[in-house]
Amino acid sequence: MKKFLLLISVILIAVACDNEPEKQPEMEITEKVMDSIQVYQGDFISVGKMAVLKGDKFVFQVKMDSVAFKLTDSLNAFKKGENSIIPIKVKGQVKDNVQATGYSKLIEITEVVDIMAKPIIENE
Repeated sequence: MKKFLLLISVILIAVACDNEPEKQPEMEITEKVMDSIQVYQGDFISVGKMAVLKGDKFVFQVKMDSVAFKLTDSLNAFKKGENSIIPIKVKGQVKDNVQATGYSKLIEITEVVDIMAKPIIENE
């Protein structure tokens, strides 16, 4: 009789533990957010106090802040004339242009990565 009760209790314990539903591990879904600061390569065209960055598939008006003014000043060694086109590579953030100046996008340059032109050496 003791063996019979022991056998039934072992079976009941095994059945009770086996009925628990298996929990599936929850998959973590991470939303991929594009970094707003990217590298852009194109021609920097400045006329007066306005500038444009023109690439193969884009044309952005440049937000003229301290970084853009420093870039414009540093490009003087590369210019052939007053309104030269200089190939550059910059990091920046592109936003919708709220000003009615003809360009739908505005780039705020955060860092100058490379100036891909050779400086002009003036002969004395």
